[in-house]
Amino acid sequence: MASVIGDGAVEAVRLADRATGESELVACDSLIAALGFTAQLGPLEHWGLDIVERRIVVDSRMATSVPGIFSAGDITEHPAKVRLMLVGFGEAATAVANAAVPLDPSADLFPGHSTDGPPPGAN
Repeated sequence: MASVIGDGAVEAVRLADRATGESELVACDSLIAALGFTAQLGPLEHWGLDIVERRIVVDSRMATSVPGIFSAGDITEHPAKVRLMLVGFGEAATAVANAAVPLDPSADLFPGHSTDGPPPGAN
């Protein structure tokens, strides 16, 4: 999309073909944004991680193919992957919980439910 046309409300959008430079004006009453991006892995491509179609392969613990490296969110790939923002938040919690135990062997993999109340010692 090249531009949104309207004065206080959407009236039309101009769609542009980047390859040809041609554009077309399309009348509309509303616009739904489906935002996304193409991952630029940069230095991550050289870390020895298993990467498939620009996504880091993880297991159910969100662990990568390199011990000690965990990943979450849109940049990951696993068999049950659902590409929604909310899923990414859950994956982040899973990754952090699984990364904590190797860093602190006394840590509990399951930190408890958010409804369990304050952690011991909290006021």
